[in-house]
Amino acid sequence: MKKLNRFLRNAFDKKIDGTGLAIFRIVYAIILLFEIAQFFYFRHLMFDKVPYIEVAEIKFSVPIGIWFISMVLILFGLFTRFATILNYIMSLILIATIGTYEYHVFYAYMGINFVFIFLPISQCLSLDRLIKKLKYSNTTYTHNPTKKISQLYYFVPVFVAIALIYFDSVFVKLTANSWITGLGMWLPSSMPMMAKVNLTPILNQKYLLLFLGYLTLAFEISFIFLFFRKKLRLVLFTIGVSLHIGIGIIFPIPWFALTYCGIYLLLIPVSFWKKCLERPKHKNPKLQVFIDSECPLCVRTKIAVSHFNSQNNIAFKTVQFDAKENQYLKDFDQDILLNDIHAVSQSGNVYSGVDTYIQILSKIWYFKPISLILRLPGIKHIAKNIYAYIAKNRNTERCTEESCGYNPPPIIKDEQFKILNNFTLNDLKFLNIKYILFLFVILQSLIISDSPLISKIWYTEGEEMPLIKKITSKVSRYAIGVGKPLFGITSHNVFIDRLHFNGYNHIIAFVYVDENNNETFLPYIDENGQPDIYNYGTNWRKVSFDTNSPFITKKRLYPGVRDLTAFWAHKNNIDLNNAKFLIKVKKIDTPTGWEKDFLNRQIAKPWIDGGYVLWKNERIEYYIKDIESL
Repeated sequence: MKKLNRFLRNAFDKKIDGTGLAIFRIVYAIILLFEIAQFFYFRHLMFDKVPYIEVAEIKFSVPIGIWFISMVLILFGLFTRFATILNYIMSLILIATIGTYEYHVFYAYMGINFVFIFLPISQCLSLDRLIKKLKYSNTTYTHNPTKKISQLYYFVPVFVAIALIYFDSVFVKLTANSWITGLGMWLPSSMPMMAKVNLTPILNQKYLLLFLGYLTLAFEISFIFLFFRKKLRLVLFTIGVSLHIGIGIIFPIPWFALTYCGIYLLLIPVSFWKKCLERPKHKNPKLQVFIDSECPLCVRTKIAVSHFNSQNNIAFKTVQFDAKENQYLKDFDQDILLNDIHAVSQSGNVYSGVDTYIQILSKIWYFKPISLILRLPGIKHIAKNIYAYIAKNRNTERCTEESCGYNPPPIIKDEQFKILNNFTLNDLKFLNIKYILFLFVILQSLIISDSPLISKIWYTEGEEMPLIKKITSKVSRYAIGVGKPLFGITSHNVFIDRLHFNGYNHIIAFVYVDENNNETFLPYIDENGQPDIYNYGTNWRKVSFDTNSPFITKKRLYPGVRDLTAFWAHKNNIDLNNAKFLIKVKKIDTPTGWEKDFLNRQIAKPWIDGGYVLWKNERIEYYIKDIESL
């Protein structure tokens, strides 16, 4: 325990560049925004009692919209602490306790969204950093907040969202026949309703698939013990990203695959990001901007532009000292230069006022669209009027300590900021992270104590469950009850043959029949029996593991058919006062071992009649056969 505490403290005390954590923040936010956009599009399917017919009492567009806004703020690093708290609250509301649309990336979201509250994710590449610069800078001093953060902050998301999840899943996979025989990758990739892409040429390479299956198992077993070792991080990054890219290609869970690829970015050495983002200054910048060095507003403009100008192709000069040295401005009266911002391009073109800002924006690649918009007639006229008003009312007095802006903040290091006696702010931050990690480990350990592998150790099948096993089972359920909704800490039964594939010998598709008897497959399962464009992420769980499943029951099938047909019908302007949908069934084999061309043979199996449903006056009538008996 002492060694672990010392390791955590050393990792916390070691300060490294925070750009990598900021890159992760940006990538993660973009991915989660796509997930939230999917939530918004399918909100009536997910939350209405009957999509668009018996709508939810809560307008879920509002909480989903709030969640989206919180992630936009996190993306740009604006009001980050508030945004991370709001993001976590909305995650609790929308995904923490969701039922049939839950899938395993939600656990990573909950863990990351919680720890984001405690991580300095806006230390670099953020608007919060710019705000801090502007707040504490003046015409004689430019405040430049440190980019250094604790190394431990890089480890936390990796540990929470990858290491713990991998480690827990091993205690299930080591009792699953598909995984211990090396077919853990082959089996789900060979089931049509699971695989969106037909990779039969690769699936036919038996020993390659066996190698990948065992590699995945070994990788997940060892990851928690290796990811913090510097010499192994690139190896782990390469293997992990490759595996998850493969998952993203084969299975209809793009946000899951991309989320994990994003987390793996934290294993890339920070020196890589510094080399990518810290560009050397150009000897001949594309644009030279001349400002009044005694104007607080002008200086703030310089700070803001420099913050975004990662390519360093804009140079700022002062009117007082540099204008006369420029061959294109030497004949300008200094009062004219002081009253308006001017710029000179490499080709010698001179710009002033709004035109200067247009040129500045055009030199920063992600602001180019704004520069194009500002050139439009009408918009440019409005911009000139706004600029003229601001220029007229700006502070033009000679700079003093009172008029130059705010004084820089007192430089007090966290370790010097005492809270009680010798207990510092730095100590408080360390304890927060340490106890969060300990809490996660305790909860996950309690859950693992009731895992299939541990259960095998406790007793053999058919024997009476020992008292200690009954206790651990109960405690484990309590741990899931607390850990799963709050932090995404739960049991991870992913692609387990006995749970997900054994007995899965039917694929169900829904087909709309129009008044001319033309048939249209709804975009959940296509004519091959594979996932279609509506069937990914949350919907994949609903379609392929709940509505359809290894053992089909009316209790799960009928509500699924109702909701899926109603949602599609509304999106395609189908009148549910009189509509007919066929239930087509493809009988497939359940593999017991590796087979060549197995996926192609299942795809080639014919569709048979499974009955139909009728929508009359927005009420559904079921005429579905007993699917299991077909």
